Amino acid sequence: MKQRNIHLKTFRDPSTFWIGFNMEDPILGKNKPLREAISYAIDRKKYIKLFFNDRDEIAYGFIPPLMKAYNPEIKKFGRSFDPQKAKQMVKEAEKIYGGKLPTLKLSMGATDTLARQTGQFFQRCFNDVGLDVEVEYMDWPTFQDKLKTKSVQMFTLGWVADYPDAENFLQLFYSKNASPGTNNFNYSNPEFDQIYEQAVVMPDCPARTELYRKAERIVVEDCPAAFINHRVAYVLYHDWVGNYKPHVFGYGLAKYRKIDMKKRAAYNW
Repeated sequence: MKQRNIHLKTFRDPSTFWIGFNMEDPILGKNKPLREAISYAIDRKKYIKLFFNDRDEIAYGFIPPLMKAYNPEIKKFGRSFDPQKAKQMVKEAEKIYGGKLPTLKLSMGATDTLARQTGQFFQRCFNDVGLDVEVEYMDWPTFQDKLKTKSVQMFTLGWVADYPDAENFLQLFYSKNASPGTNNFNYSNPEFDQIYEQAVVMPDCPARTELYRKAERIVVEDCPAAFINHRVAYVLYHDWVGNYKPHVFGYGLAKYRKIDMKKRAAYNW
C-alpha cells in the first residue's frame, strides 16, 4: 500500500464498551462480589487481540483516553483480568446469595457469526472461574426493547461520544436517566448524582475535570459494568486525497476534502 501511495492514519475513538449489569436485577444488583467476579474474569487483552487485531485499548473506566477528563490513574481503581481474584469473588458472591449461583443470562443485540463468537469468548471466561452464563442473541430492536423495559440481566453495549466532553459519558449513570433513558444499568448513587448535578452547570475548568474524575471513581467502585475496551480507528486514504485530517466529531466534513484530479487520473488502478 505504501508503494501505491496509500497513507494510514490512526486515532483514538471517543468510545467505551462494556458488559453492563441491570442494577435492579435481584441477583446481580444486590451482589457486588458477583459483579466484580464477572469483571475480573474477562481477559480483555486476549479479547482485543482476537476481535480487534490487537489495536484497541483496555478500558478501566468509562471516560475514553482522548478526553481531557481522562484519569491516567483510573487503572489503579479499575479491575484487570485476574482469574484467581474472580474465583475468590465467586465464593464471596455465593455466601451472599446463600448457595450455588444460578445460571446468569447475557443479552446481546446481534445474531451474526461475530456476535456468537464474542458470546462464546465471554462464556469461556466466565466458565473458567466457576460461573455459568447463558448468552441470549437477539435482533437490535428486540434488544433495545428489553433494555428499555429493564428486562435484561447482563448486556453487551457501548457508547460513542456525541460531543467532546466527558459529561456525555457521566449522564449514562445519572439515576434520573434510568431506563427507558440512557442509564441502561439502572444505576443509582446519591453521591454520584450530587457531583453530576454540580459539574454539569460549571464551565470547563480544572475543578470540573476533578469532579468528573471523582464521579468516575465512584462508578468504578460500585461496578455497575465491566468496562472492556476503547476503540482505536484506522483510516486508509489515497495520496490524491488532500486536506485530510481525521476528526471524530466532524460529521459531514468529507465534502471539504481536496481531490487532486491529475493524480487521481494517473493512478494505476
